[in-house]
Amino acid sequence: MTDASDGSGDAQMAPVLEALERETSSLLDAVLDEFLEIDLQGQPVIGDFTGGHVLTHLARDADQMADDLLAATGREVPPPDADRQWSVDYGADRPGAVLIDDVTRSSERLRDALQGVDDWSSLSTPARDIPARRLTQLLVHRADLGRPWEAVREGDAALVVSWLPVFMPAELVGIRLVAEADEPLVSERTDESSTVVRGDSRSLLAWVSGRRSGAAETGSGPPGIDERIWF
Repeated sequence: MTDASDGSGDAQMAPVLEALERETSSLLDAVLDEFLEIDLQGQPVIGDFTGGHVLTHLARDADQMADDLLAATGREVPPPDADRQWSVDYGADRPGAVLIDDVTRSSERLRDALQGVDDWSSLSTPARDIPARRLTQLLVHRADLGRPWEAVREGDAALVVSWLPVFMPAELVGIRLVAEADEPLVSERTDESSTVVRGDSRSLLAWVSGRRSGAAETGSGPPGIDERIWF
């Protein structure tokens, strides 16, 4: 699979933006329908962190990404909202309704900032990478919040997998990811310093992110990658 980081023009960004809009809408639907029914301060969902930690992380990063896009495109960056400056650690214990309001408002801010970009090719990294980075966050952390990997569109996972060498260069040194639809996750040592890992995109993403339960590992399983908490 090729590295997607050189596809910076509007045409190349269109599939990422479309997938991100779907995932943002799905997240906002879920916070109103599903997350009201679960204990966001209950059992940890990833490492030692609860659903409250995950939602706070998604909210704070959405606000930061929105500010970065506004600044990169010459738009005014508003002052921080004093009611929504909670860090991941301290914000996790807020009531569920407050968490949901936070992630909803921050996601809408980012959506507006994304829609206000007229020419993606005019932006430089890291602002140009924000849509793919946010899409990666949503696919991985929605799995932390209980969405089955099977519910992720294979095409959306493939987009994210193509960006992983950009976002995880240290973890993927000497590893090449090859997406093959409907194939089990297997690895092949090509030489002393290189390994090819093949499989469907959802399993590749689950493996690289350390969410191993999402990957059906058969055959010669891939080398281990440590669990990465935050994307």
